[in-house]
Amino acid sequence: MPLVERMIVDIREEMVWRALDARYTLVEVAAEFGVSIPTVRLWRDRYRASGRSGLSDRSHAPHLSPFKTDPAVEALIVDDRRRFKWGSKKILRRLRDEYPEMELPARSTVDGILARNGLVDHSKPPRQAARSPFIQRYTAGAAGELMTLDHKGQFRLRNGQYCFPLTICDSFSRYVMACQALPSTSLNHAWPVIVRLFREHGLPLAAQSDNGPPFGSTSGKFSTMSVRFMSLGIQPIFSRPGRPGDNGRHERMHRDLKREATRPPAATMRAQQCQFDSFRSMYNLERPHEGIALARPASLFHGTDRPYPKRVPTPEYDLHLEKRKVTDAGSINWRNQAIFISEALRGQTVGLEPAANATLNVHFYAFFIGKIDEDKGQFI
Repeated sequence: MPLVERMIVDIREEMVWRALDARYTLVEVAAEFGVSIPTVRLWRDRYRASGRSGLSDRSHAPHLSPFKTDPAVEALIVDDRRRFKWGSKKILRRLRDEYPEMELPARSTVDGILARNGLVDHSKPPRQAARSPFIQRYTAGAAGELMTLDHKGQFRLRNGQYCFPLTICDSFSRYVMACQALPSTSLNHAWPVIVRLFREHGLPLAAQSDNGPPFGSTSGKFSTMSVRFMSLGIQPIFSRPGRPGDNGRHERMHRDLKREATRPPAATMRAQQCQFDSFRSMYNLERPHEGIALARPASLFHGTDRPYPKRVPTPEYDLHLEKRKVTDAGSINWRNQAIFISEALRGQTVGLEPAANATLNVHFYAFFIGKIDEDKGQFI
């Protein structure tokens, strides 16, 4: 018997002897050996039934395997693999057509059979779906580098009108750049506020938001706002769905905003904006922040040297990239097939770069925005 197992059995036997001793309670034994009370009972009962041999680990494998694949079926699967070199999907389809009365296993089981018989080639890794380049971590190293945006949840003013506050902050300094009372979450209302900040403070390197309107899109990777950001050289960043903590600094500011500027709400939109302006002044100029060593945001915040352009520049791509214009339907034409990219990119030009495993890297301005699977004719 291996040394490790003998030591484990010895410890269990000592624990059982202590549990069988009337001078000790099970609670005391469990605490002494660092286990639960049910564990003490388990080994005590096994010892009573089988003696020391009952203290060895037992296999957890079932005595019977009613769902085990019939050996004859497994042999057919292995034979098809060796003959045709097919994957599990095609093997199952051929066997289903050839033997309609036969009960066949699930595709995952077939994959396991092929691997168990050494019939899986691991030299070429399986192609994986591309991860969105816009859902990522971004830590700002200086003021003006990362702008965070959000819509504080709507609330009703005393006149019955709903208010949708648009809040925009500098992540590094915690400076609240804007807290604007708006009548909706539409891009038409939000964009003029954003442009005003760009003109006042310059362009950040990145802008982080959640996936809600008008920042993101529930139907795809892009929104009109994120496309506009990229055309200005700003990296859009989206928090993971259902993870407000990804933009935690902004969310914490919202708690203060809700407590100090919306309870009670103002009577009109103009009056509510006055309350927001007062909160913003207090938050930026007077309130020390623990996250920045009790400094005040206004003492750390400054703009950038990237001015807002008078005209949006056109994208420029390296000569080795194929250029394609996105149609009004959101697609590009590639090798006589239409591949959907995003309606938010309609009228824009993207650059295509050959990559590994029959894929194309898709670029928009200076940003990598995804891949095209040429075999499937699909943007991923």
